[in-house]
Amino acid sequence: MVKNMVQNSSIWFKMVQCCSALLLTILLTTCEVIPENERLIPIETESSNRTTLIVEFSGLKCNNCPLAAEEAHNLLSLYGNKLVVVEMHPASNKLTEAKPEYDYTCATSDLYYQHFGGDNTTPLPIGVVNMTKTDGDYFVKYQLWGSACIASSKVTSPVTIAHTVEVLSNELHINATISNISTDMIDVQYIAWLTEDKIIGPQMMPEGTANPTYEHNHVLRDAITDEWGTALQINGKATETVSMTYTFPTHVNIENCNVVGIVMKDNVAIQVNEYKLKNIK
Repeated sequence: MVKNMVQNSSIWFKMVQCCSALLLTILLTTCEVIPENERLIPIETESSNRTTLIVEFSGLKCNNCPLAAEEAHNLLSLYGNKLVVVEMHPASNKLTEAKPEYDYTCATSDLYYQHFGGDNTTPLPIGVVNMTKTDGDYFVKYQLWGSACIASSKVTSPVTIAHTVEVLSNELHINATISNISTDMIDVQYIAWLTEDKIIGPQMMPEGTANPTYEHNHVLRDAITDEWGTALQINGKATETVSMTYTFPTHVNIENCNVVGIVMKDNVAIQVNEYKLKNIK
């Protein structure tokens, strides 16, 4: 009986050895190091002509706002000129601070923020996509901006926007041509904003420290048109051109500014175009 037990133990031990060898072979095969360029699967963006607008509400005392800015940067890298980001600092939120040496706020930012339902205690960062509600709410967490962009990029816009821009001293001369109208264009507005990149100033960081030389981009400086836009008389017409003259605020760096043009219909941004003044020859 003892002899049989020894034989059975020997057989069991050999079975364990075989299984271990087989498992090791599988692990070595499946854990093969794969080159990074083969691990990443590119995301195919939609071929729609629509450009998406993300309004990013931010505050310099907001620790997580740099994470939202990083997400916006990643999405811009993915979508290119099919995405425009505008960063707004609402003075009516407790995480925003304005001082003479650094002020990222403007009255227009506050007007939109309060229109969308923001108040002194609204958690930042938060965003609004295409100036309208997403899944029943205006505010969208930055972690969901990517999926909102995917949904937006599947919608074809009935319009295109083209800007011609000239800077003469401290004046901005703009012609915005809205064209390729293919649907009913009653109750349509054109909005123009001035934004600024490369603003160096303080910002709280995710680890809880203050960065005095943080770079803020896409910051809204002012509305060039009325905040809710200029009515377009374009129903039944192929194109319409809106001409504007605007005097720059004294606190902006003109070379770092951009003109953002938006066509609104039924309270939705149906097309957006950004013209960077640095492109002026």
